Amino acid sequence: VTLELADNQGACGTQATTTVSGKLITSGGETVSNAEIALDNGIKEMLQSTVSTTAGEFNFAYAKMYYNYTVTGKKTDDYLNGVSTLDLVLIQRHILGVQALNDSYKLIAADANNDGAVTASDLIELRKLILGLTSTLNNNTSWRFAVAGTPVNVNPISFDERINVNPLTGEIAGQDFVAIKIGDVNGNASTDVTNPTV
Repeated sequence: VTLELADNQGACGTQATTTVSGKLITSGGETVSNAEIALDNGIKEMLQSTVSTTAGEFNFAYAKMYYNYTVTGKKTDDYLNGVSTLDLVLIQRHILGVQALNDSYKLIAADANNDGAVTASDLIELRKLILGLTSTLNNNTSWRFAVAGTPVNVNPISFDERINVNPLTGEIAGQDFVAIKIGDVNGNASTDVTNPTV
């Protein structure tokens, strides 16, 4: 039997803290700013969040040690950013077997309805977005964040979106994510929300 004790009320005095940091970067090497990053240990009062910098970096400077944590990313602004008719053509060519999307991150981007496959349903979702019939995707976020260095399953499409730290015993850096703009398979989305590209 293993018993883990955590002084979450500070009864033992000042609790030791450390730093958890990382970076958000696209598969094309662009850094992503203004994404919300959460550091969660399951205790609501201790949930921390921050926003990635223009260099795509995030840093939790006072993470309490000896807890198990998950690190996740979220970005839900400007669904149309980087999505164009060219993306629809590329996705359609993939579906028809004319020219496959040869990158697992492009497959994630093409799966607009988040059902684990690239099909005509994804084209319908993106076409409605381009035509202005909708401003969001029904079952997906604007950006997804895959844990860097972990494999992407392509059939069905699935990937890790949580970094697990079990437990936090010292400073950790390099907790990086690969940022994927949903709908943008040709990789021209702006990673700076002040200067979007359509």
